[in-house]
Amino acid sequence: MRGNLLTTINYKMIWGQKVKMPENNKKEFKKESRISWDEFFMQIAVAATKRTACIHHKVASVFVDDLHRTISIGYNGPTRGDVHCNEVGCAKVHGDPITGEIKRCRGIHSEINAIINAGDVNQLRGSTLYITVFPCYDCMKALNNLGVKKIIYLNEYLRILDGSDGKAKEAEPESKELAVKRGIICEQFRFQESDKKKEINEVKDSPNNEEDEKNKRF
Repeated sequence: MRGNLLTTINYKMIWGQKVKMPENNKKEFKKESRISWDEFFMQIAVAATKRTACIHHKVASVFVDDLHRTISIGYNGPTRGDVHCNEVGCAKVHGDPITGEIKRCRGIHSEINAIINAGDVNQLRGSTLYITVFPCYDCMKALNNLGVKKIIYLNEYLRILDGSDGKAKEAEPESKELAVKRGIICEQFRFQESDKKKEINEVKDSPNNEEDEKNKRF
């Protein structure tokens, strides 16, 4: 008799398939929880904001395809070779570092930098954009032409008014109106974990921290 040498077989569903499992191998593995794809890519965007030199808007963009693969990343800041706002001040608020004359923003938005970094813009068609601040109207027009299908954002966008103290802002409702008109899905993301609250505050669409404002380094 070989009955005592045989292993009793049972079955278990794994990934939708019926798999044979030895009776004497009953060890259960605890399934560890993982963060969602949305939180994964938003965390990447939040990390990228730490590269920006802008003292008012901390923004980063991450383009992702439908297979959850990162296509491109970009953050806002001055163009290549130009002065940094965290070193000489904001052109719209503090003015030209030499003359003090109020000028237009010298920065380029994160969406545009991410589009440039993508190289081949055709791979952005049908993509999802994860961004820490909702796109402005000008960037939304570019995203519309790209064929972006979905935008997941963290905070609302408020534009700093020229010549203000940096606290005077206004909304750009045209941006969301265009998204609705073109069927671009827009969803606001909220971190669920309490330890993410600090990161959310760090990238809120607000002036630089009060200590820098008090120091008047510019």
